[in-house]
Amino acid sequence: MEWLIYLSVFLPVFGAPLIWLVSHYTDRWISWYLSLAVTGLSAVIALTTLVGVATGHHYEHSFVWFQFGDIKVPFGIYVDGLSAVVYAMAALLGFLIVMYSRGYMEHDESPHRFFMKVTFFIGSMLGLTVSNNLLTMFIFWEFMGLASYLLISYWYYKNSAADAGLKAFLMTKFADGFFLAGIVLLWWYAGTLNVNEINHLAETHTIPALVAAAAALLMFGGAVGKSAQFPLFPWLLDAMEGPTPVSALIHAATMVNAGVFLVGRLFDFYLYSKVLYVILAIGAVTALIAVLGAMVHREIKKIIAFSTMENLGLMFVGLGAGSLAAGIFHLVSHATFKALMFLSAGNVIHFTHEKDAFKIRGLIKVMPYTAILFLIAVLSLAGIPPLSGFFSKEWIVHEAKEAGDPIAFAFVLTAAVLTIYYGFRLWFQLFTGEPNEVAKKAREAYPVMLIPLFVLAALTFLVGIFHQPIIHLIEEHAHIPHDWALTVLVFSLMAVAFILSWLIYYKRAIDTTVLLKDPIMAMLNKTFYNAFFIDHLIRWLSKNFIVEFLAWLAHWIDRNVYDYIVNGVARTALWTWEKVRVIQTGNLIHYLTIFVSGALILYYLYLVIL
Repeated sequence: MEWLIYLSVFLPVFGAPLIWLVSHYTDRWISWYLSLAVTGLSAVIALTTLVGVATGHHYEHSFVWFQFGDIKVPFGIYVDGLSAVVYAMAALLGFLIVMYSRGYMEHDESPHRFFMKVTFFIGSMLGLTVSNNLLTMFIFWEFMGLASYLLISYWYYKNSAADAGLKAFLMTKFADGFFLAGIVLLWWYAGTLNVNEINHLAETHTIPALVAAAAALLMFGGAVGKSAQFPLFPWLLDAMEGPTPVSALIHAATMVNAGVFLVGRLFDFYLYSKVLYVILAIGAVTALIAVLGAMVHREIKKIIAFSTMENLGLMFVGLGAGSLAAGIFHLVSHATFKALMFLSAGNVIHFTHEKDAFKIRGLIKVMPYTAILFLIAVLSLAGIPPLSGFFSKEWIVHEAKEAGDPIAFAFVLTAAVLTIYYGFRLWFQLFTGEPNEVAKKAREAYPVMLIPLFVLAALTFLVGIFHQPIIHLIEEHAHIPHDWALTVLVFSLMAVAFILSWLIYYKRAIDTTVLLKDPIMAMLNKTFYNAFFIDHLIRWLSKNFIVEFLAWLAHWIDRNVYDYIVNGVARTALWTWEKVRVIQTGNLIHYLTIFVSGALILYYLYLVIL
């Protein structure tokens, strides 16, 4: 079975250029069939592996990749319950998104370029989930970073897309530097990069506590960038410039989950490192910023992007509160309904040619299947039983409460409650009422776009119904706690939030434009809309400190190093000329004397050296 797992990773990673090559010289849409076949085979292998792990098997294999003296660099796989669940989820969602892309990219002029990058992206995530050591994880981590840059800026001829891709690349690479530093520090003191060995060393308290804390924080820095946590989240919002299937891949199946998976994979090490509270705090702050942004934004995909950011924060809250199963189960739960939500939104955008939700109205009469599927995603996002979101979200709220930090709990509770407000705000706006002129021009999506959505909707129900077996795969003895008082509190507050959303966006009984005339409300709206101006702050700091410092440093080096060298060479030449010109007497005997003296000196030196 191990060789099949290798095949499921290497086939999409190394097969992606071949997909481009074959399609470039034949029919460009052959790339879709090839990508579908490759990702479909990977999904079958991943699901088979999941079944094998569920029946008690673990898959492990490694070999020496290359060697420097006594230093051996390994390459290998390790698939247990935790990695099998994420591995299968990423492979299956990747396959469904490739299938969906045939309809969404129907007018694209270079589909072979698109499917090459998407296939490479999916293979990179699969490689990350099955890696047994931090070095290979980091390699696949970087592969995903490269693929995300290429996909976000896929429509590179648009300045906004090119800038968004560059922004994502720079922000995540900045964070990746911390991840790499953590890996080097851990290897220096632990002498291994094998994930299981690192966790074992942590359990036996073999690694010095201070080193463990430093390495854990450094690696978490990489996770903050990759999983779009405070303060390195602005790239995720701009990443909506890419095609919607790319957004679904980044937000649901691959990239942003990598940071959560990293912490989960090294969870015993993070428990020992005593830095979980940092993870909890950053997750809670991120969730609050995101939910407030989603409440006021207008663009469809950015509202969903804020939602992704919020749920990633909740995943880190679960992990930071000390529950591996809660954090990873919410990763799986969120992946299903978020992919469903993004692809449903893709139907809306593709057939209305409009991204602003407040310019669309009444789509339920034009796109009834999309409306129902979008509603299922919203219900799961909000945490309505028996959908998957209910079990994972309520669990994380409970863990936040048990963590004992009232501020973090207040942030998490606020985020969990207000989710239903912005979810139905978006759905009411898009689908209810009489169709306007934009909606009338639309039509229901093609079957190739609807089939993956129906599968995802079914998965959202199935993950909720069979949540306990999935949780036991992630962590054998874990179970969802039942705190009925907390559940009643959450649902009571959610009911208020839903009624408010219903009154404003369905009944139109409250005019928000009147509220925004108040200066304080207008200021809050602008603050939430711009995510507390974190992006503006990063830009200002980058311009006024980093760029200015680099400019000053370049100027100093130019004047004091390069100019010194160039001028020094000139001064040396002049000095040499001044000293040597005195021997230019024009006397032949003088020249012969100098020549013979020099020859004798060289001969003497030759004899001494020998």
